[in-house]
Amino acid sequence: MGKIRNHPRYYNVFVSGSLQNPQLYTKNLTVGNQIYGEKLITENGIEYRTWNPHQSKLAAILINNPETHLLRKGLKCLYLGAASGTTVSHLSDILINGIIYSVEFAERSMRQFIQNTSERENIIPILGDARYPVEFAKSVFTNIDLLYQDVAQPNQAEIALKNSQYYLSDDGILILLIKSQSIDSVKKSKKVYSQEKRILKEGGLEIVETINIHNYASNHLALIAKKI
Repeated sequence: MGKIRNHPRYYNVFVSGSLQNPQLYTKNLTVGNQIYGEKLITENGIEYRTWNPHQSKLAAILINNPETHLLRKGLKCLYLGAASGTTVSHLSDILINGIIYSVEFAERSMRQFIQNTSERENIIPILGDARYPVEFAKSVFTNIDLLYQDVAQPNQAEIALKNSQYYLSDDGILILLIKSQSIDSVKKSKKVYSQEKRILKEGGLEIVETINIHNYASNHLALIAKKI
């Protein structure tokens, strides 16, 4: 495994092994607690949670070494598609001085999410529909630095665009996870990706990086975009 050390590029993310085949970690904000059965490792008196790219698409993105600086101290994040809290909990570990507004549509998932993250004070759970950003505006009190979207809807780019226009700060970053099968189960993935990219560009967003995470999440592509 090797010694756990600061990742040389990503704020408050930790790594062991080589950067070509790394194991990622975050410092556990709630010591002794697991969220999804992840392994806890204590080294030099610090408890770390292993961060599995097969279970967290953000970890899969970071494994691919994006050039964009996605994480920084005090970041305000809007997370669309929080599910039961796997990735949000790692963001909570990282953004200890920030805040993560976490939107989930399914009531059952939200109940599990709240159960998993109730001790984490930098998370605000929001039961809401990402398709209608105005409806949960009363729960989001600030412009957003990072908009992260992972929702299985047929109009994924349109949802991202609406939320970006409503919440994203002028220098903010959008991370959009496109699941091609949720958009069109017949059309070839490349055509779906091109279609979604075009929607973002026509809406005033510049795609600065495209990251293939198929090795960790089949039929998924990550787009990193900024306002023009």
